[in-house]
Amino acid sequence: MADTSQAQATAPYRPSTAAQRAKIQLPGESLSLQETLRVMDVAREMRDQRETAEEMFRRADLRLQLRDKLVRTARMSGDNVTEAEIELAIEQFFESVHSYEDPKPGMKSFLAHCWIWRGRIILASVALTTVVGGLWFLFS
Repeated sequence: MADTSQAQATAPYRPSTAAQRAKIQLPGESLSLQETLRVMDVAREMRDQRETAEEMFRRADLRLQLRDKLVRTARMSGDNVTEAEIELAIEQFFESVHSYEDPKPGMKSFLAHCWIWRGRIILASVALTTVVGGLWFLFS
């Protein structure tokens, strides 16, 4: 057996013929539909994780750039700000950057709600006008 493997190791490389290549099956050629879907799910999950990782790296870069700009601005303006205070300010900024607050009640808020509900308001107005007009027509 050692002689056979030694002979194979010293034998010159011969390119395979077209018939031999046709017999060779590549991985993935004989996958079932379920296996193909599973592979696609894995690929999609890997892409999503890569995008998440890239976003985290971008956020870290953004944080460093913001910190550097704040340090330079503080030095130029003559403020005595420590690195810890700048880090705390950046942390507070990132915590509140995507937060929602209800608008203050007032006329602008009321008009905005009316604009959003304009279809329902117009439909209710038309229905109310039809009912009042019908009653006036019947009883007058």
